[in-house]
Order: sequence, then C-alpha cells, then structure tokens
Amino acid sequence: MKKEYIVYKLSECAKQACRIDNELFTKFNVKRGLRNEDGTGVLVGLTKIGNVVGYERTEKGLKPIPGKLFYRGYDLDDIAHALLKEKRFGFEEVAYLLLSGELPDSEQLDAFKELINDNMALDKKTTMNIIDLEGQNIMNILARSVLEMYTFDPNPDDISRDNLMRQSIELISKFPTIIAYAYSIYRHSM
Repeated sequence: MKKEYIVYKLSECAKQACRIDNELFTKFNVKRGLRNEDGTGVLVGLTKIGNVVGYERTEKGLKPIPGKLFYRGYDLDDIAHALLKEKRFGFEEVAYLLLSGELPDSEQLDAFKELINDNMALDKKTTMNIIDLEGQNIMNILARSVLEMYTFDPNPDDISRDNLMRQSIELISKFPTIIAYAYSIYRHSM
C-alpha cells in the first residue's frame, strides 16, 4: 500500500472513531472553540496580566469593536501612543510592567535595562545551533531556540517564584538576539 493511502485511511478511521454527538455538547455544557453559544469567549482562567476586549454588550446583543489589549490594567494603545510621542521604544518598560504589575520609575527602569543588557548575549554553542537551524518561520525558530535553552539552564525544572523570574528575565533578554538571528536565517533561506 502507498504511504498516502495509509495516511488517508487512518485519518478517515480517526474521524469516525472520534465523532461526538452534537447533543452531548449541550448536555454537558461543553464549549466549542472556546466560545459560548452567543459567540463570546469562554473564561479559561483568571489573570491580572492581560485582557482582550473585542465586543460590547448592547440591548441588541453583542457589538464587535476594534480589539483592545490591556496589560496589567493599562490600555496598550495608551502605552504605545505615549512611547511614540516621547520617541522611546519601551521594550524594557513593558517587560517590567508585565513582570511586576507596575510601570517602573526611572531608577527601576535603569536598573532593569542594565539587567536585560547583562543577560542579552547568547553563549557560543546556542548561537551556533541557532545559526544552523533551517526554516522560513521565525516563530518556529524562536520556539526551537527557547526549547534548546532549557538544556543549558542550570536549574530548568525549579518552579519557585525566584527561579521563574530569573528564567523570564533571561528569556526576555535573549529574545531580541534570537529574533535577529532568526530573521537572518529567514532572509538567507529565501
């Protein structure tokens, strides 16, 4: 048998074996595609980190609105407009906000920028491994790079708050470098 036919037959068998009667979704109040019956999103967790608003409730039902993204209660549009007005990038400022829940004052921001800069460089082995990656999907290269960094982490499985913060800062610090390498790979694979 040809490989394509076997894959097709297995796919068809899986489709039949995984079929669920529609009435069971209603009976057990199962949400399809993380949507309620009225089209609103299903609450899947509680967080004070981010929120997305894509509709308003009116007397006539739901009214779609241009999406609004909030970080720690701050409207991201407001943050972006302030940064543009002041001709600043804001990478470290927004990272600090996401991590701590508050916007940094100038002293905190300077210290955080120094911490980011101190952790930005990649070790030689990681750099060489990233350069050896192939692909045209920058997000895929970023994901594979993050997975590889796990192998070099001195304490990868420690889930204490302090260790998770260290890992977060190291990842945030290294992302711009990894993305630059990934973009270079993308450009040379075209």
